[in-house]
Amino acid sequence: MADEQKRSRKKIVPLTLENALTVERETLGTNAPVALYRLVRLVALEEILGTGASAMAYLAGKRMGKALGLPTVEDFLKLCKDLSLGVIEVPFISDTEIKIDVYECVTCSGMTPVGRTLCSFEGGLIAGVFEGLKKRPVVCKEVSCIGGLGHNACGFEVTIRE
Repeated sequence: MADEQKRSRKKIVPLTLENALTVERETLGTNAPVALYRLVRLVALEEILGTGASAMAYLAGKRMGKALGLPTVEDFLKLCKDLSLGVIEVPFISDTEIKIDVYECVTCSGMTPVGRTLCSFEGGLIAGVFEGLKKRPVVCKEVSCIGGLGHNACGFEVTIRE
């Protein structure tokens, strides 16, 4: 009872990226199975929102990517590694176009192809990070997908607009 009263008196703060990334789980640690993420992202949200789930995931990723305020591409690559989002390669980058490949993608790697791209959250995250870096509007389109279409990587084409 005393622990419950102590918890109820904790300061209330807004739900922010920083707050959400603060994980305190004494027994279970900071990691959760990829399957849990996939069940929420691919199954539950699509069951509730239908095809609109992909657009929502893209916009959520884009907002988060921009809010991170990462100063360099290297910081983005480190974040992806730290969060185990996938093995990221950037084979092409220019002032107006970027190509990004994600191997071992957290959203779909190992899945049997379902006939469409699945990694809209990752596309939005990429768009948001690069919009923050370039200070210009950015659109990111997934053009290949491991679990969605059976490719060896999830490929993204990033367009940096004026």
